[in-house]
Formats: sequence, C-alpha cells, structure tokens
Amino acid sequence: MLDAIGVYGGTFDPIHFGHLNLAVQLMEFHGLKEVWFCPAKINPFKVDKQTVAIGHRLEMVSLAISSVPQFKLLDFEAKLEGPSYTVNTLRFLFEREQNSPQPRQLHLLLGDDSLEAFLKWKEPAEIVRLAPPLIGCRQWNQIREENDPISKAIRIGMTPTNMMEISSTDIRIRLAKGLYCGHLVPEKVLDYINKHQLYL
Repeated sequence: MLDAIGVYGGTFDPIHFGHLNLAVQLMEFHGLKEVWFCPAKINPFKVDKQTVAIGHRLEMVSLAISSVPQFKLLDFEAKLEGPSYTVNTLRFLFEREQNSPQPRQLHLLLGDDSLEAFLKWKEPAEIVRLAPPLIGCRQWNQIREENDPISKAIRIGMTPTNMMEISSTDIRIRLAKGLYCGHLVPEKVLDYINKHQLYL
C-alpha cells in the first residue's frame, strides 16, 4: 500500500488554529505520512483582494507548523507568476511522485466550506483523479447520492471532524483593531505579525 500525503492549499492570510486543527484531524483519521502546506501566491478567486506578501505568508506558515514533524511547507505556488491553480500544482506533484522510486498517493485536503465553489475550480475532475480529496465535514452524511466521478470522490473523502469556526477575515479585522488574537493564531505567528506590523 502506498504511503499517503495530504496537500493543503490556501491563502493562509494569516494561518490560524482552524487550519492546523483540520490538518491534524485529517492526517490522523486517514493515516497520512505528511501534510504539505502550499500557500497560494495569488488565489484566482481573490485576484482583486489585497493579501499580505507571499514571503510573509510563507514565513507565518513555517512558524505555525514547526512543532509538527509531519507538516511540511511547499513553496511551489509562491514561485509562479499569476494566479495559482490547484490542478497545476497537483499535476506537477503527481508527475514528480510517479517518477520517484517510491511514489506516494496524493490527497487534497479541504474543509467542507470549500465544496460549494469546488465545481468552479479549474478542471475539478482532473483534481479528484490526481489527488482524491479528503474533506473535513460536519454534515458528512448529507451528501447527495450522485454517481459522477466528482461527486463519488467527494462522498468517499467525507470525513467527520470537529471544525473550529475561525475566519482569517475576522482575524485581520481584530488585528486591525488591536484586539487579542492569541486564541485564534499560534503565538509564534502573532509575534511575527507584530514584529512586521502586518494587518494594521
């Protein structure tokens, strides 16, 4: 049986305990060997929205995951020009695994809040072929019994998890107001945010 790797993409602006909680639960439930956090330089759905520079977001992710040996930082999308498309990243990683002596099975990690927009992503059918999704979900038994490949892959990947209701948008608002965020963001990340005066 192939070792399994979780690929967790997102803007991570900033990364917070909700992201880490989802990654840990999906990793443990499915026995993943590693989880690769892959910050998007430019999210195609947020092209018009200003984000903190990718260098800062990479550093914040690195600090947030430093205490979990199975968590790795993947900077592939940070080096690209233009919007980051999940299918392109997965295609690159899939081909790299296929050419390695011991290829590993890739899985895309998602929260159930991503499902509504998933069919609008670039080549969703190819995404589920390259990296069958694992979805942290509160309503995991309420998925429609459709038989197309995408619906099947989503249904198979549904995983009952305890979700933390944390929003990066809300964190940015709180930081801008000078409110306490230690219950939402790892201390190392907060120290970095304060040092570089981000989100002010």
